[in-house]
Amino acid sequence: MMFDPHVIMLDEPTNAIDPLTRDLLIEYMGRLRADNRTILTITHDLHYCWNVSDRIIVLDHKHIALDAMLSDFNSFDEFSKAAMLGKEHEHVGFGL
Repeated sequence: MMFDPHVIMLDEPTNAIDPLTRDLLIEYMGRLRADNRTILTITHDLHYCWNVSDRIIVLDHKHIALDAMLSDFNSFDEFSKAAMLGKEHEHVGFGL
């Protein structure tokens, strides 16, 4: 951030941080967006997306499964269901 970039790329920025720091990060991303910065984020955190994003692209098995503007969704629940491709939580056995 020292060099005043116009494009910022983040990979899982909310991973392994506490809730307070996550909220501060979301607030900071909002300020950067208001300053007309482009922010490209790879994340699994749907709440972060809902609070920060303008556009979402969901990949599924190496293919674009969804490409939409966040304004297309009326609620977080609608967005969340679309982002999860309508899939319910599935059992993960972790090979056990």
